[in-house]
Amino acid sequence: MKHILILALLFISFDSMAQKKPGPGIRKGMLRAEGSLCFGSGVNARYFVQGELEYLVHNRVGLNGMTYFNIGPAGIYPKSVHSVFSGPAFHFPMSKQLDLSLAIQPGLSFVKDKGSFENSAISEMVPNTSIMGGLAYYGSFFHVFFQMRANAAYTNDTVERQNLSDLRMSFGLGWNLNLK
Repeated sequence: MKHILILALLFISFDSMAQKKPGPGIRKGMLRAEGSLCFGSGVNARYFVQGELEYLVHNRVGLNGMTYFNIGPAGIYPKSVHSVFSGPAFHFPMSKQLDLSLAIQPGLSFVKDKGSFENSAISEMVPNTSIMGGLAYYGSFFHVFFQMRANAAYTNDTVERQNLSDLRMSFGLGWNLNLK
């Protein structure tokens, strides 16, 4: 009987000392990843495969990197515009699970004017500036997101300056992992 009482007291003390798992929501130490199809509306409407990776260094600040791989359409000029963006993202939690984010990020576009991307070299690397806004609803391991990015970029063509600016919209399912 004495051993059972000691074991019961040990289990109670271990349970009270154990860390409680935090519920869903954005917080410091979270690693977020997203991938989706994206539509870019501009002078030439384009479609992209979009990927994002972000690590939160603070409850409201994350280090964010994003890529856009141009998948079409085929009949526009320039032929392909692939983009990479990087910089801080600021989060404004609206509730425990709902998060509004904003990022002002520089980037680079890799422009190919004709042919397929695999068959020849990139024609030009173009600097970009962008503003990205997003809304996400978090669960334990997944989140649903909607993002819009206003992108400003111009390329110097041999004939005339080409406007590559567009508004990119994406939504889908993302993954999140709490590392702390």
